[in-house]
Amino acid sequence: MTHHTTDAADHPRKAAEAVRSFNHATLFGRDGRPGLKYPITAYHAIGAFEALAERLPQSFDQTGMALADLLEAGYLAADYGTPAVHVAATWDALREAEHHATALAAALARAHSASSPLGYSGPIDDDADDL
Repeated sequence: MTHHTTDAADHPRKAAEAVRSFNHATLFGRDGRPGLKYPITAYHAIGAFEALAERLPQSFDQTGMALADLLEAGYLAADYGTPAVHVAATWDALREAEHHATALAAALARAHSASSPLGYSGPIDDDADDL
């Protein structure tokens, strides 16, 4: 029997931290050059963001289903109002998030495709590690 020792919410927290790290890594450097020095790095990053966005709708659906299952089993309480009202509101918001994530994935697919023919023609930084 497999035992899960990781809280499921740790995974999206780690994804959020990974995006934060990307944001820090891609800030403009002191030399005034962008943190992404080569277009291939941007291409790969956009592709990774696209994959992330494509996976979000399933995550949102499964989260909503889990709450619905807990409600149906009678395992939910609410600080105010009824659990059913809060689950319904959560479900509606998650459905909206699914639609936005699908649109985000489509936009990122277009960005990924548009960036694919780009190449670098500037000076090569021998110290660069983002080739």
